[in-house]
Amino acid sequence: MMNGIRIRPFEAAAILAALTLLTGCSLLKFSVDTGGEPLSKEETRMRLLTRGFYYEASDEVTAAADSIAAGSDDAELQRRTIRWKLRTTRAAVDAAMQQAPELALLDTWMLYRNMDSLFAARPDSLLFGAGSPLARRTASRLHRKARHLASDLLTPERYELMRQFVAAQPLPAPGDEVQPDRTMLPWVDFLRAHGIEALYPVGTIAEVMADMGDRIGGVTQQTTNAIDWTGDLLSLRIRQDSLRDRLAMQLDSLERDFNRLTAVAEDLPGVSREVAAELNAALAEAMATFNAGVDNAFADIDRQRMALQHYVSAEREALVAQAQQAADDAIAKTLAALPALVGKVVFWIVLLVAALVGVPFLLGFWAGGWRERARRRKADRAKQE
Repeated sequence: MMNGIRIRPFEAAAILAALTLLTGCSLLKFSVDTGGEPLSKEETRMRLLTRGFYYEASDEVTAAADSIAAGSDDAELQRRTIRWKLRTTRAAVDAAMQQAPELALLDTWMLYRNMDSLFAARPDSLLFGAGSPLARRTASRLHRKARHLASDLLTPERYELMRQFVAAQPLPAPGDEVQPDRTMLPWVDFLRAHGIEALYPVGTIAEVMADMGDRIGGVTQQTTNAIDWTGDLLSLRIRQDSLRDRLAMQLDSLERDFNRLTAVAEDLPGVSREVAAELNAALAEAMATFNAGVDNAFADIDRQRMALQHYVSAEREALVAQAQQAADDAIAKTLAALPALVGKVVFWIVLLVAALVGVPFLLGFWAGGWRERARRRKADRAKQE
């Protein structure tokens, strides 16, 4: 009994059952789209470990190149070591910082496979001289690590497909240089030939933004290293340029003229004046040669700086444009799905209200009719008696 209203046991049981069914209905659960299909745990792990391997491998290449250069005074060999770490790290950042984790892993594997093949086929005289064995060991070790990383991150079936694909790709010629090897289209065609459709989701808005930050950081670090190493190349070029030889010849000629001047100055004033004039001409020519060489060196440095600045600006604009496009697509998908979501929510709210109001009403109507029929049957029996 509550506030003068008496609820019979069968009415309470019916209301309780209806409420239990409504609260346990799984159709009332809904979620909001976050702007794109998120990456799976396997894809996220693949992206993180592939990029971590990029930083580790770049450090190993840099350390090996610096060790080889420090053990030799040969300027040409030192230039080769600088070009090795410059080209390899540039190709590695292009491979590892791709948006699709599987493609980044594949291109990273291909890069170090090609480097291992190049160094194994090239003779010491065209590689790094006495430091060639260290370079070959480094390339072979990085190739094995990349292959092991793929076997650890992929399923056995997927790894076997990727292994077959890598083995089928042609090896570079011994005279080639380390270059990035983009294999997206050949890999997609290879999967289709095996009845597999390659799908690479970009992830949610948060994942796209985090990916953009990683890519900008990787490109920035590689660009900073490239500027430093390019400066080392220019320094070697200035030190070894033939300008130094020409300047040394001019200075030797100047020294000979000065000695002649000293020998004849006291007795031959005419000869002294002639030698002085020749001395002035030689000095002027030497200074002109020196000035021209310095101007050319600084002009070359300025051209290298402008080229690097243009490269950094282009990479930054491309990354920002990709991030903006991904964000716009994600927002468009969210807005497109919003009306349907609101319609579903309103429908289930109306259905819930109808159930909460209509079910007790129907139960009460049915109970009242049952009681009325029972009362009539009782009255009929009383009249008959």
